[in-house]
Amino acid sequence: MLIDHKPIFGKNVIETLSEGMYDNPLFLFREYVQNSADAIDAAVRAGLLQKDEGQIVVTIDYSQRIITFEDNGIGIPKEQVNEMLANVGASHKDRITDKGFRGIGRLGGLGYCQKVRFETSSKGESVTSIFEWDARNLHEILVDRNERIDASELIKRITSTWSKQCDKDKHFFKMSLININPQSDELLDVEEVRKYLAMVAPVPFSYERFRFVEDIESFLKENQIELPDEYRICLNGDEINKGYETPLKIEGKKDIEIHDVYCKTLTDPNGRLLGWYWFCVSAFDGFLPKKCWQRGLRLRKANIQIGDADCLTNHPKRGLALWKDDRGNSYFIGEIHALDEDLIPNSRRDYFNQDVACRRFEKALSNEFSDCWDLCRIASDIRSATRHVRAAEVASDEFSKKDKDGLFYDKSERDSEAKKLEIAREKAVKAERTIQKIKEKVADQDEESGQPSPLTTIVEIYATDENKKSISEKPLTIDKSPKKGFAKAKLNRGERRIIEIVQKVLSENLSPSEADAIHSEVMKRVAGK
Repeated sequence: MLIDHKPIFGKNVIETLSEGMYDNPLFLFREYVQNSADAIDAAVRAGLLQKDEGQIVVTIDYSQRIITFEDNGIGIPKEQVNEMLANVGASHKDRITDKGFRGIGRLGGLGYCQKVRFETSSKGESVTSIFEWDARNLHEILVDRNERIDASELIKRITSTWSKQCDKDKHFFKMSLININPQSDELLDVEEVRKYLAMVAPVPFSYERFRFVEDIESFLKENQIELPDEYRICLNGDEINKGYETPLKIEGKKDIEIHDVYCKTLTDPNGRLLGWYWFCVSAFDGFLPKKCWQRGLRLRKANIQIGDADCLTNHPKRGLALWKDDRGNSYFIGEIHALDEDLIPNSRRDYFNQDVACRRFEKALSNEFSDCWDLCRIASDIRSATRHVRAAEVASDEFSKKDKDGLFYDKSERDSEAKKLEIAREKAVKAERTIQKIKEKVADQDEESGQPSPLTTIVEIYATDENKKSISEKPLTIDKSPKKGFAKAKLNRGERRIIEIVQKVLSENLSPSEADAIHSEVMKRVAGK
């Protein structure tokens, strides 16, 4: 134990806890919204607000380069302002009831603007207390090698306080980032900030845009799980809702149809509830691109996102990979809500503290993600099998039509196409057996669990018409020769030569499917000669 020495925290500690703390500048919106949510919760506990009366107003003024966050939470009494806004890492918050508790998040803005100003008042006070950090002066001191000063003296030098009159019935907290730095323009991009808040902040679903909200709420009620905390957050006058929608729209891509949602609890081997999750059931026909800003299973604690969209892929791996394949999370859209009180977000809030509770949670996630990966694999199997069935049906129809219209050039081409048709049918028969096995497996799983699984929906998406005869039940009969003969017989020697040259050029320069399509069109025109 040190007895005769008092440790000193140097000035660079402040830099580490502000601009050096996070990778993505947009984290500021998460941190300040989180603080406002805690203030609203405190006001509700104190009887100053009803839960649905809380409001967080975020305003981005690009022309003035100012961002403000204001809430109608409990506020800070004037006698506590200096203690609560000047002290670092000495928060009075409870890590069980509060969403933030380390007392460092408010420093984040110092790396992105010239001044950070806090204004607050508590109910019954007729004064607004103002506490301001001079971020520009802070930066000058930090880069001055000759300036040797400890963190506490630095804070005294770059902060100032004053007050002004206000309505004594008001209670609020307002934070302003003043004169955003030129290199931090992304903080002033209203649309990007809206997307960020829609996925990260504790905001409600839109019942109009996402038609499965009631299904999620019903699941929570059935399992006696409290609804996640939600807050009314407005950005430049527009209320923010979660970014989920049906169908899911991706810029420059085909819309993704959401057919259902699947919800499940997350427990340890002893049945202890660790959390719950939900995800959208789509066709799972490929991983989602980064253009899809809603992609991934998002990890949340207290309904605030932990890390980014790839958190559950890029988490700190200490001997346990959550997914069999790192691409696994990119196939899904949904949320994982951690409920275990022992799970504590780390200081960067990009994952949890690496402890026993985290390992217990990861083990449960790993088991669930194994099932999720199997879901994608089986969806791929049934999708591939269905394509083989449909390909055989198309090939049979096309062969019959060409045969009926006399579009085959000669016997050699017809025999070749007949062979391809036989191969396609063989694949289709095998594919139908695969589909049937999957259907039987899904039926057994549903009967065992007593409820439909996501695979049930997958089968419904891809399964062929139950009333349609299977490929194996349809006999393949090919006449020895077409009724209208071959197209070659209708051509003179010169025309045949040209057709043969065209066929050769097509086969040498195009894929078989492209060459066949153009060749078929040529034969149609020849037949109509």
